[in-house]
Amino acid sequence: MEKKKSWDDVPSLDELEIDWEYQPESSKDKRSFVRMNTEAIAKLFQTKEILVKIAAGNQTCTALLLNLCEGGLSLAVPVQLEMHLPIKVGFFLGQMNIVSKAEVRHVRKSEEQYITGIKFVDLDKVSAEFLRGLYASQIFRHAL
Repeated sequence: MEKKKSWDDVPSLDELEIDWEYQPESSKDKRSFVRMNTEAIAKLFQTKEILVKIAAGNQTCTALLLNLCEGGLSLAVPVQLEMHLPIKVGFFLGQMNIVSKAEVRHVRKSEEQYITGIKFVDLDKVSAEFLRGLYASQIFRHAL
């Protein structure tokens, strides 16, 4: 009868070396969180668009949500915001009111608006879990 092999029979990998470094192939591979686009979010909440209120210093404006994840969001903003500007953002997803400190991370002019990438700063745990669950809800919805 042949002796059954075990993990103890596998040699150690102490001197293992890798001759290449992993490089993500796209910006999507570099992201920490999966982003959901406006269409997917709007379907989940049965709405056409989601508006986000932005407060910076003593000014406020309203922007259109383009995509969202628990790490941040992308907005179409009517005015240009400075890079690294500390702001507050607030919006509703269904009955859930999400308000967070944030930081402007990317700004690009597009026609009459500015596509603005925003990173959440100290997003509360309940809101983060809610946003994380949105992606799962979208996947589950497609599975049905």
